[in-house]
Amino acid sequence: MKPEKVGEINDVVISVLNLSLDPDTPIFLGETNLEHMKSEHPEDFEKYSGKLAEILEFPDYVAKHPKKDSIEYVKKFYDEEKEDYVLVAVRASRIGIYYARTLFVMGDEKVKKYRNKNALIEIKKP
Repeated sequence: MKPEKVGEINDVVISVLNLSLDPDTPIFLGETNLEHMKSEHPEDFEKYSGKLAEILEFPDYVAKHPKKDSIEYVKKFYDEEKEDYVLVAVRASRIGIYYARTLFVMGDEKVKKYRNKNALIEIKKP
């Protein structure tokens, strides 16, 4: 499978996270990333993999992972009475190509931790 373009890093995300990237830097999804999502987070993948492009294009929040240097896109979905915060981590390969590396529903503790550190930056809707 050839990596598929699933989104782009737009100027809003570049600006709020203070990234030194060109606007509309493409984000790809490769076979190994897909396999990781399926094996590590099968239920989340089953439920939200069809929303990957939407999460990347219209996130509710973005964050910068302090250690892994990844850009984290987070979108809230409402499922019955529960709110799911779905995180998609995007990271550059060794040669500078950006890939969606993983997708999972954040646990309540993780959401709380991000909020306490002011790590979730809200993206205002136009």
